[in-house]
Amino acid sequence: MEQLNVHVLFLKTKAWSYQVERDLLSFQPDILVLPIQPLEIVTDSVGLEFFKTVKKCFIGKLSPEWTRFFEASELDVEPYLEDEQFIWLNAKLTAEGFIAAYYLEEHEMVAGKQFMISGFGRVAKLLATQLKRMDAHPLIVVRSSVQLAEAQAMGYETRKLEYGITCDQSIFINTIPAKWLTQGYHSLLTTCQRFYDIASSPGCLALEGDYSHKYKLYTSLPGQFLKEDAAKLLFKCVTESAKNVEGGTVCYKANELDLG
Repeated sequence: MEQLNVHVLFLKTKAWSYQVERDLLSFQPDILVLPIQPLEIVTDSVGLEFFKTVKKCFIGKLSPEWTRFFEASELDVEPYLEDEQFIWLNAKLTAEGFIAAYYLEEHEMVAGKQFMISGFGRVAKLLATQLKRMDAHPLIVVRSSVQLAEAQAMGYETRKLEYGITCDQSIFINTIPAKWLTQGYHSLLTTCQRFYDIASSPGCLALEGDYSHKYKLYTSLPGQFLKEDAAKLLFKCVTESAKNVEGGTVCYKANELDLG
């Protein structure tokens, strides 16, 4: 953005703090870009006075507090996670980011290995395609009969995600953004080679105990392994949508490992 002669303030933070409020009052941005993961609110509340100059606000995921704030405001808000192009390209980066995480953790080639993937949304579809191209063997496990049929029609091996399912020492990859890994699915942890959770924070694990030897949480893969590509993707989304916004100051607030 600075290369386009836009005045940019970058705040590397995970929280909405009094310091953030002071920075906003001093900078007075025209455009505000919030990170994918919602900022923790550590002030008493969020006031509209800190958004008085904001003509457009780009948002990622919202906590209940942020949802209530934006619903009560009259701000021009754009959820970039609802932009189909952004979603698919970010899913593609997530799939490639998993490959990087796999090499880092396993020190093994992908070809010939068995992978079980839970879910069959955008990330799962792109990841399964990538693994298959690399001569790996992806197997799709889902609850939905519709997704099961879709995966079968696309030529993938499938299994029903149900209590007692085993992993047969495969690499398990979760893409379902919910805390579904309860006691009924504990068998997956005991029978997998490794369990990679690449869905949204805080992950799918809903069990007490230390499973760090098997369970690996990677919820920001693009930001961790493909920072430049992740930044370019958000840059394209913001700049294309903000073309008609008058003004030239931008404030970008990011989590440390954003764009995942």
